[in-house]
Amino acid sequence: MKLTRVMTVALAAAAASPLAAEDLALVIVNAEYDRVRDLDGNGLDQTFEDALEDAGFRVFAGADLTGPQMQRLAGEFAAAAGDSDEDDRIVVVLSGHLAGSAADGWLLGREVQVPNAFGVGAAALPFSPLAEIAARAPGQAVLMVADPEREIEVGAGLQGGTAPLPAPQGVTVAQGEIEGLLDFLRDGLLQPGMSYAEAIDEAGRDVTVSGYVSAASGLLPAEGAAPAPRPQPPREESTDTGEIAYWSAVRDIGTVEALRSYLERYPDGKFAADARRLIDDAVTAPQRRAEAAEAALELSRDQRRQIQRNLSLIGFDPRGIDGIFGPATRTAIGAWQKAKGFDATTFLTARQIQDIQTAANARAAELEREAAERRAAEERQDRAYWRDLGEGRDEAALRAYLKRYPDGIFSDVARDRLAQIEDDRAGQVRREVRQAWRGAQEADNIAAYQSFLERYPDTPFEDAARARIAELEDQNRNSAEVEQARQEETGVAGNTVTRLLVERRLQQIGFDPGAVDGAFDEAARRAIRRFQRDQGVPITGYVTRETMVRLLAMR
Repeated sequence: MKLTRVMTVALAAAAASPLAAEDLALVIVNAEYDRVRDLDGNGLDQTFEDALEDAGFRVFAGADLTGPQMQRLAGEFAAAAGDSDEDDRIVVVLSGHLAGSAADGWLLGREVQVPNAFGVGAAALPFSPLAEIAARAPGQAVLMVADPEREIEVGAGLQGGTAPLPAPQGVTVAQGEIEGLLDFLRDGLLQPGMSYAEAIDEAGRDVTVSGYVSAASGLLPAEGAAPAPRPQPPREESTDTGEIAYWSAVRDIGTVEALRSYLERYPDGKFAADARRLIDDAVTAPQRRAEAAEAALELSRDQRRQIQRNLSLIGFDPRGIDGIFGPATRTAIGAWQKAKGFDATTFLTARQIQDIQTAANARAAELEREAAERRAAEERQDRAYWRDLGEGRDEAALRAYLKRYPDGIFSDVARDRLAQIEDDRAGQVRREVRQAWRGAQEADNIAAYQSFLERYPDTPFEDAARARIAELEDQNRNSAEVEQARQEETGVAGNTVTRLLVERRLQQIGFDPGAVDGAFDEAARRAIRRFQRDQGVPITGYVTRETMVRLLAMR
């Protein structure tokens, strides 16, 4: 897509045979905006269009357009103006939020929020190229710009609400309320034989007119009047001059799109290297600025760990909580930025870090509430089952309880009682059986217990052997998940320092890991399983990444 200024200069530089005269008009009325307050004028684009078409104009019209859409429409208008005879009449009507600088004025697209002088060209339509088109029809060109009834906030280098309107020689420039401009056009300028001065009197509303204001002639001649003498076509420019003019226009606009339009037209032109360099600078500059801004925050290793923990907590996995922002962490940051409507630079600002922290705090509180509710419900069920079993009145009840709640509230009590029962029983059987039972317990696998039962089927240890076989079979059914968790723990909590941290954390939040020594013995594994059950994560007894995030989230 070629921008208006580019199209204008290119067409002015091209040599073409004159075509039949054709009156042309460009009408853009932006009333509805996405991010700033709306304006009056909704639907008036059609009214302007109808009036101009009734007067014989070919109209290029649009409403509530974005910057690129306006530029595309203006480019089509510019192409038509460049291809037709210079006897054409030109009318341009622009309405919407405005911004201006000392150099130019702009009609702002509907997507604009807080424009500044450095980026306004991407979301706006400049006035000066349209004034250049109008200047090619002296005495027969009108440029009309509606004053917005309210201003918007603008950034550095711009002034909102007003914009300088160039008034080339021979061009009539009108400003005022959009309804007043409509009256000025419909009831004045488009009346055959009415002079510009008479049209101003007929406007009926406050309209400021400057530039070409004649009391002897108007936009449309009286019916039957002879057409004005046709001027001589402009002298054709050389190729070099045309390229220089085109490049000058591109630099005035200063957008990536304009630079690319130059390269499309002059891929090997004398300014091609400059255009490519400027495009590269424009594309990569935001990323470089974002990287520099994050570096200026001087985040410590602990602060980076906290950010990684927070990202994990809100569902953007950095693949580790090590305080190093590697590719996985950058990917997680970019995904979060995209989800929240930020530019996905993968580098964080102070505000974004705070937003992530706020979201993580909310998620941690939510998880704590869920865990507390789940813990209370499970505790009620645990206690009720223990009561139903007569609080472990016999061996069968104790084993039934441990099968359902291996890490339950009364699991330690149940194991102690069973151990006592087995000790008492061991004293009642012969030495050979006791030794075989100890051997099965030391091996602690299904084959060992089955072998014991085959050799000694009717001993006091039969129930214990069968109960342990059932436990091991349950573990085997989950072996793939457990093995994956075991491997994951190697990366998450593979060193003694981290294991000590885990055990201390478990102890702090009420899950007794036994000795805090970083050894991860059976007591620690039981505490991990209890915590996992409490948090509703897969119960493996190993510290997975999700388990670690939940541990760190607990307050």
